[in-house]
Amino acid sequence: MEFLQREMNVPGPFSWFHIIALILIVIGAVLVSFKFKNCNEKTYKRILLIGWIVAILLEIPKQFIKSYHPGAHPYWEYSYRDFPFQLCSMIYYLTPIILFVNKEKHPKIVDAAIGFMSFTSLVGALIVLAYPAMVTSNFIYINFQTFIHHGTQVILGVFIYVWNRKSITIKTFYRSLIVFAISAVIAVIINVIFHPHFINMFFINPLLITNVPIGKTIQEKAGYVVFLISYLSAMTLATFLTYITETSIYKQVLKRK
Repeated sequence: MEFLQREMNVPGPFSWFHIIALILIVIGAVLVSFKFKNCNEKTYKRILLIGWIVAILLEIPKQFIKSYHPGAHPYWEYSYRDFPFQLCSMIYYLTPIILFVNKEKHPKIVDAAIGFMSFTSLVGALIVLAYPAMVTSNFIYINFQTFIHHGTQVILGVFIYVWNRKSITIKTFYRSLIVFAISAVIAVIINVIFHPHFINMFFINPLLITNVPIGKTIQEKAGYVVFLISYLSAMTLATFLTYITETSIYKQVLKRK
């Protein structure tokens, strides 16, 4: 555990660490999406499974690292604030739906998961990658894990849209919002139940001030309700713009063909 907790300077926004990670993620998303855009369903699901397993395997050591306290008398105390139920953690729960739920029997459920991964999860990852200060650390492992995790979100999000491009409609967007709403409600419930511990799933704990930069100012000056409405509205708008952007690119490709 102490080996995994080795330290480095915290990589700031647009540091060499950040820039190299962004370049690799963009290259990965482009290569996977172009190379496998017309692959069969077995290959499609195999790629998703690999990405999901990588994310899970990297998350497990993170949970131990955040909960282990070294010293003369080392001890372990679970870090509730790092419980994996943030917006960017939904890849753990929704990827299996795409992988294992029968799309012919439950088309709306699978379509909702596809929409969330293609739009909402992608938005969350892009926000973090654009401003990584909230997730970077002085631990070497955590920094590598967070960029690989969010990079996997981007790569899978783009790839899922590209592979399902012919079947995605505005209804997919609406269904992704339902998933987001349900997830947000669960996050608030978790926040309230574990309130004695510092826990802020989705950064919308009604009993704490959020640490989202702009959201913090809104909550301090206008209150929680205004902040929550602003947060949900901003995420909805960002999700819709992502849907419009991806759909527009696909339509332009069709026109050129």
